[in-house]
Amino acid sequence: MSVLMLESVDPDAMAAIGQEHRLILAPTPDALAHGLDLDAVEGIVTRGRGRVDRALLDACPALRAVARCGVGVDNIDLAAAAARGVPVLYAPGSNAAAVAEQAVMLMLMTLRRGFAMAAAAKADDWGARSGFDGDDLGGSHVCIVGPGAVGRRTGELVAAFGARVTACSRDGRGIAGLRAALDDALPQADIVSLHLPLTDETRTLFDRQTIGRMKPGAILINTARGELLDRAALLDALESGALSAYGADVAHDEPPEPGDPVIGHPNAVVTPHVASLTRRTYREMSLTTARNLLAVLRGGMPEVRAVHPGGAPVPGPPAGRQA
Repeated sequence: MSVLMLESVDPDAMAAIGQEHRLILAPTPDALAHGLDLDAVEGIVTRGRGRVDRALLDACPALRAVARCGVGVDNIDLAAAAARGVPVLYAPGSNAAAVAEQAVMLMLMTLRRGFAMAAAAKADDWGARSGFDGDDLGGSHVCIVGPGAVGRRTGELVAAFGARVTACSRDGRGIAGLRAALDDALPQADIVSLHLPLTDETRTLFDRQTIGRMKPGAILINTARGELLDRAALLDALESGALSAYGADVAHDEPPEPGDPVIGHPNAVVTPHVASLTRRTYREMSLTTARNLLAVLRGGMPEVRAVHPGGAPVPGPPAGRQA
């Protein structure tokens, strides 16, 4: 039987899967575009670009599990997987430390105008220091939107700098609860850091109205998903100075079109979705994903937290068989 790799993962993780199953590495994340023989595919592995939609699920009649090497599952049709009886595995919390560090780095780069100052020094413009208007993270008021594993760790880190931290969550009241918390917190926050999953409810949550509630001159940080923001509203806020800066590790479209106006804006610092790709985190995330996928394909049980509730439950081992 086979495992379809929509994207490569750490070599040791691929080797572990390859010891038990034939690997089919798709030439691009769009596996259906290449005429691959998918009849014997029991598992699909994706990182983030490879979409697992209904058409791909239907093309894999022997499929037993989909594994996302990462945390967000917006590239997987969970409803279609559940309808097919296919469990979806992921790695919640595995990237929390790395992404939180990236969020803090973006805060510091935007607060201290790090990118612009480094570019000035490389251009022999030492006089740029006379116009420096950076500020401190310590003493700032940071609003964490979505206090999951990444959000909690980000809050811990900025608190260590001496920042005051406010967390906005659904608080058991759904999206209405989150909106109410934002109404209270946004006008007071110097920095707003997004750590929400992308869902139908959170898509463009930060629209013109929400961004308009933010403190004038605040900084917006996004290490979650670009689609949480309304692009036009974000650009208008940067142009008007309503937002003094935007720091992100994501884009509205990935990969973005050349000349993306957000990435090119002088008050934006955007990195190419690399926060969780540190050597240590990427390796551990890949090996965890491989281990849980292999457990399912052997007829056993993966880690409980690795089974996404939106997919199908993992079938128990056959009677008389030790998992």
